[in-house]
Order: sequence, then structure tokens, then C-alpha cells
Amino acid sequence: MENKEEKFSAKKFLKGLLREIIVPVALALIVIQYVIQAFQIPSGSMEDTLHTGDFLLGLKFTYGSPIPFSNQKFPGYAYPAKGDVVIFRYPGEPEYPDGNPARYTHLFNALMFGNLYWDHEPKAGQPHLVHYADGPKDYIKRCVATSGDTVAVHKGRLYINGVLQDTLPGRGKYTATARTFSPRDERDAFVVPSVGDTFTVADMPLEKLWWLRSLVAQENPDESVEFEISLWKDSVEINNYDFENFRIPVENDRGLALNELFRRNRMVLQQRLTQGDTVSGVMSFAYFKELSRIGYLPMIDPNIQGGFMRPVSYMAFEGSLLRDLEGNVALLNQAEEDSAGTVEMVEVDAPQDGAATVEGVAGDTLDAPAKSKFEIRRRLLLGGKPLETYVVKTPQFFMMGDNHDNSADSRYWGFVSLRNIRAKAFVIYFSFENDDEAFVLKNPFTWWRLPFRIRWGRLGKMIHMID
Repeated sequence: MENKEEKFSAKKFLKGLLREIIVPVALALIVIQYVIQAFQIPSGSMEDTLHTGDFLLGLKFTYGSPIPFSNQKFPGYAYPAKGDVVIFRYPGEPEYPDGNPARYTHLFNALMFGNLYWDHEPKAGQPHLVHYADGPKDYIKRCVATSGDTVAVHKGRLYINGVLQDTLPGRGKYTATARTFSPRDERDAFVVPSVGDTFTVADMPLEKLWWLRSLVAQENPDESVEFEISLWKDSVEINNYDFENFRIPVENDRGLALNELFRRNRMVLQQRLTQGDTVSGVMSFAYFKELSRIGYLPMIDPNIQGGFMRPVSYMAFEGSLLRDLEGNVALLNQAEEDSAGTVEMVEVDAPQDGAATVEGVAGDTLDAPAKSKFEIRRRLLLGGKPLETYVVKTPQFFMMGDNHDNSADSRYWGFVSLRNIRAKAFVIYFSFENDDEAFVLKNPFTWWRLPFRIRWGRLGKMIHMID
């Protein structure tokens, strides 16, 4: 007897769709949003604790899961503690394109495809949809200090509250044979801010003011944060001033300024430069003024037109460049001091029976030229309003990579606010070695290599148990 053909049932189809697709996808999205975050180790900054090619899971709810459609978080059951390996949003890039939350609305995080935004004020010929493919980036580092701790770095070694840190988990990998005055190797003692601490803008050196700018931006994600500097000479603004002999140390975090120095002076290197060397040449104050104003160097032309969506990408501007700027202005003032204290031989009219001279000496005021005074004035604006003081709202943390000599971390860009903390690193679920890039995902003919590249001994390792 033949079976009768079953009639199509929309109700049955919808039940199956709900059971097999919609519910599992919804549950997966809930887990991704509130419970775990997958993360791949892209560099060696956490060696030897974590290796390039490790894939791990982080627990979001430990420090607080994000609240949907807002910039707030649910309360977590703990704060990051010294020794925790933490996934966090890198504070060196804008959370919104151009750092402008008024102009852009965050649509959604497309996971491995980046973030999508809606531009409410696109320029003529530009689409509304904006694709931030590589950011804001997530970083993974070890929390080495929390609010209230005193931090210092000497000869690359970390000191917390005056004690050399040789007992923390992942206590540090040191590979450098020479030390310089770079942020990697030297940081004078400072205190990690606590809730309620007050900073006075006028009292802060430029580099630490740059750190405060980052802190303010992290704590106020829905408002624009701007940093303005201007150069003055004898109370006259001279923002187009060119330094004739601007000195820049050769360090990893000075790449932007060094490239500009070489370009502007059409310099061709005659010998190999090493870290700690100093180069000099003509540099314009306007270069630093513009970089500090935008905060980030756009890597894609912001005026690009056409297309379905506009791509954006940014490179961080390190505050150590502002320390160089402040130092070079100090050199200008020192040169003025030196020239004002020296008076050359002066010949004056005398009786016809001979010539007479008057010799000036250091400290003479009659013939000494008036010295000029160079100064950098600064303004930090939140929502378009200048800040004279700022009160810290959330706990702050200081992050460093376990591979101390090869890690871009808080020594360069300052504190990480609680709001930027994403997850606590929990377990390695996959790991493979591909330093020679012999395995290529897009090339099926290389897939056979994968089983031989897997680090089987690292699978399932708990992060807090790796020392």
C-alpha cells in the first residue's frame, strides 16, 4: 500500500525552524554576548605564557557583561586582580570612527568581520554605512597593578609599591641586551588612579595629560574628547613654527615622528640606527598639533567616495612623542637663557688719540638681549567644554605583556578603565604553530599540514595554571 504524500504544514515547518535554527542561534548569541569571548593570540607579547597561534576563551561575566544597546555593563562579581590575564578594548584607538559618537551610531559587532556604524552626516558622495574592520581592537595582557598601586619601571624591570616584581605569574621574559630611556625600560614612579582622584589639567606634563585624555575617553564613551595644544612665544601664538634642530630618540614608539622627520628633511640613512640613538632635523609644531587633536592617524583616506560602505582604520599616536615635544621646547628656552647671559665685545666712540672698548660679561643687563619665552598651552575638552579638573569615575588598571621587552602595553599608552575590560582569560581550546605560514586557510592544498602543527599539549590548559 503506497504512503500518501504528506501535505506541507507551515506550522510544522516553523516549529522545526524554531527548534533547529532560531533557538540554537539565539542561545549562541546570548552566550557570546554575556558569557564567553573567543580570542586568538596574534603576537608574542605574552610569551612564554601564551604563544602566537593560541586560541582561548575568556569569561565575560567575571568582570561584568555588556548591556545591549548601551555603553554600560552589568556588575561583575570581581575586579581584575594583580596577576589576572585580561582581555580588554585597546584604549589607543577610537571606539567610534573619528572619535565622534555624535556623528556615528554603532549598529553591531560582526565578530571576525569587525564593527559596522551608521554615519548620520556623510560627506557628499559617501555612503551612510561605515565598516571598522580592524577595530576597536581587543588586546590581551596581564594586570600588574590596580588603583592605588605605585608603579615604576627601571632597566626594564617592574616595581609595584617599591617591590621588584619577580613573583607574579608569568613573571617576565627579558631579551634586550641594552637599556635606554624608552617607556619600555624607564618609568618614574606614579600612582594608578583611584575612584575620586582629581587631576588638574594645568599641572600635568603633556605625556601624562595624554594618558588622562585616554582615561576620560574610556569613561565617557558617548561624548567627544578633544586635546588641543598650541605654541606661544612671548605671548604670541606661533603654531606654524619650525624647529630647526628637533631631536627624536630612536625608539619603537617613535615611528610616526621619525618617518615624518626623514620625509621632511629628505634624509637618507648612511649608517644603521639602533635603539637609543638620537636623530635631529627640521620639524613643524603643526605636525604635533594636528596629531594630538585627532588622537589617531587615519590609515584610509577619510574623503574616499562611492561604494556600499566606507572603510576606516586608525593607527595610535603615542604620548611619548609629546614628551619629546616638551623636551625640545625646553631646549629652545635653554638656548634663549644661554644667549641672554653672554655679551660680545662692543666698540664705542673714543677720543682721537686712541680707541676704547667696553667688554661685557655674563650677567650684564645693559647690553644683554631680552630672552624669549616659549611655552605650550593645552586644553582638554569633554563634549566641547574645556576641563580644568577631572575626577576619576571608575577603577583603573595597569597592563603589561609577560614578554616585557616586546610588548606594547600600559607603559606606552596608560591606564585601562574598568569599562574597557572585556573578559578574564580562561582556557586554551586550540593551538597550532604556523610561524612559517606554511598552512594557509585559503589554500586547500596546505590543509594536510594542520594536524602536524597542532600543539596537542596546550589544548585544554587553564590560563591561571600556566606559570
